[in-house]
Amino acid sequence: MSALFLKVLHMSVCASWLVLAVLLLRVCLRKAPKWFHVLLWGIVAVRLIFPFSVESPLSLLPRTEAVRPAITTVQTQPAQISSAAAAGGSAAPAQSWLSILAWVWLAGAAALFLYTMVSTLRLRHRVREAVRLRGNIYQSERIDSPFVLGTIRPRIYLPYRMDSRDRQHVIAHEQAHLRRGDHLWKPLGFLLLTIHWFNPVMWLSYVLLCRDIELACDETVIRELGCEQRADYMQALVSCSVNRRRIAACPLAFGEIGVKERVKSVMNYKKPTFWIILLAIIACVVLAVCFLTDPVASKTEQPSDPAVSNTEATPDPADTAPEEPAQPTEQDDNLSAEQEAMKDELSAAEEADNSALDELIGKAVLDHYADAVQPGQIHVESHVVLAEDRRGTETVTVYLLVLQEIYSTDGESLTLENGSYIPTAITFSLSTSSGAVTEYWEPSDGSYSDDIRVKFPPAAAEEALQNDQAYIDDLKTASFQKALEANRSAAS
Repeated sequence: MSALFLKVLHMSVCASWLVLAVLLLRVCLRKAPKWFHVLLWGIVAVRLIFPFSVESPLSLLPRTEAVRPAITTVQTQPAQISSAAAAGGSAAPAQSWLSILAWVWLAGAAALFLYTMVSTLRLRHRVREAVRLRGNIYQSERIDSPFVLGTIRPRIYLPYRMDSRDRQHVIAHEQAHLRRGDHLWKPLGFLLLTIHWFNPVMWLSYVLLCRDIELACDETVIRELGCEQRADYMQALVSCSVNRRRIAACPLAFGEIGVKERVKSVMNYKKPTFWIILLAIIACVVLAVCFLTDPVASKTEQPSDPAVSNTEATPDPADTAPEEPAQPTEQDDNLSAEQEAMKDELSAAEEADNSALDELIGKAVLDHYADAVQPGQIHVESHVVLAEDRRGTETVTVYLLVLQEIYSTDGESLTLENGSYIPTAITFSLSTSSGAVTEYWEPSDGSYSDDIRVKFPPAAAEEALQNDQAYIDDLKTASFQKALEANRSAAS
């Protein structure tokens, strides 16, 4: 638990430096579009989510290391054991305090998460009898302000007592939230706040994130509105404003946050210029490069603990003298030749084994569909092996993509009559010389994808489900070539 807390603490400290840079950019680029501010908080979220980072000489983060408990192993003589034990005893209080802080952090995160769950359930209980207006829009007499609730299937809730003109702008605003994915970004931000609740900078960041989300959404809506419609939109903001001070993960309430600031933003809205947008994008890239990376560790740093440095033995000059490069001997040449010969034998054996397996697969596929072939027709197959599962030397299961086709012929031309393309798993018994098929498996139509994911190895399943057109084209080409050869052989 202590190690996890120290990792979270380190991530929070690094993210705090990034937040300071974000606050500076928000001031410097006030005329930038509001989505730019939301994007800046997205960069902060990336810093808080990923527990690792690459090193870069461009990093502007100060050189810091996560605090680690001072645990050192020192090899001493028997006479020194008592003094070492005394020194270790003084570190015990620090370890105890670290453990206490870790549990306090966990308790705080759990309490904040529980509060959010209870608040959400209470709100859902209030709107459980809401009446559907249209689509995902509902009306309820138990709410005072419109809002969006839900992440997987979000719904827009409106109070019954609402002017029709206000309702039009409110619905446009909330639908803009859904198109932008704000119903996902806000809960994610609150989840990160729950983890880093001990950091006041994170609380400030979450409040500003919620404000920027609403401002960006307002900007999206009013972009296409005229002056008169913007005035109506501002009136809707004022009418639906709520005096709510608590911080929560949900909902996305229309008039919940910064109404005065939002009205002022709507009044003063001007379409940003191309150069402002370009500058904002460049600023985001620079910010990500400088603050999502860690500074390069110095190679000249030495341990600061004198006890550790003193335990290092001084190398003997005789031991560090450069060694003469070893000269190859005749025995080494003979050994190398034997190794190369062994590699060639193994490679040849592997190729022969693969060729034999391909023949077994081809025969198994043709036998499986033999009942569908009429006399005089040409039956061919082609396949791609995605994975193999060998169980000793007796059984092998191959996971593959199979294309089988049936052609009719008049002696010269070929006509495709029937065929199928399907992921298949075939198990062969290698205990017999014929390689008997013990299982021929194909997915069912009703649960095609699920069956493949259960039967196939994970990597092979994803490859089979993607079924790129390149696979199909290559298999069709191979099958047609086989049909041509079979037709020529029959004609001759």
